[in-house]
Amino acid sequence: MGIKLSRRGWNNVIIIAVVLFIAMIQFPDLIRERFGTDDRSSSPVLQSLLPEQAIVSRLVLPQHVITSLDGQWVAEPRMEEAPQTIVEHWQSISGTTVDEDMMAQLKPQLSTPVTVEVWLQAAEEPVRVTVYQLPQFWLLSSWQGAWLAITVEESYLFPN
Repeated sequence: MGIKLSRRGWNNVIIIAVVLFIAMIQFPDLIRERFGTDDRSSSPVLQSLLPEQAIVSRLVLPQHVITSLDGQWVAEPRMEEAPQTIVEHWQSISGTTVDEDMMAQLKPQLSTPVTVEVWLQAAEEPVRVTVYQLPQFWLLSSWQGAWLAITVEESYLFPN
């Protein structure tokens, strides 16, 4: 017992099937959007200070300049800690994104900033990172211009 459909009838069946298929694929996103069950919005957003594949070639800190010479890291003036460790710290920094409202609240607490230049191998200009030290955390401007909050010891960023 088969159903005989005209050409127009089969076209309608195909159109309805395609629409149902698309709706089925979009349904989970629609539910997430409608009812706010997106996991990403409930947790703080971590962002990298530098581009993901960036390779640091030179790091200009307030007290030191660390440069890669023939695969070796050299610091001027010399420092106690291995220069490579400090470069690795700066290359791997990720922090919690600070929105504009929070920055407006923090603005009165901000002291004089420190600027750090991070020279990347593939770039003509350095990434200039503005750094503020607050009692509980550090505020750093990322390569994309976003403000990041990180909690580390001062020696993690700036060697003695």
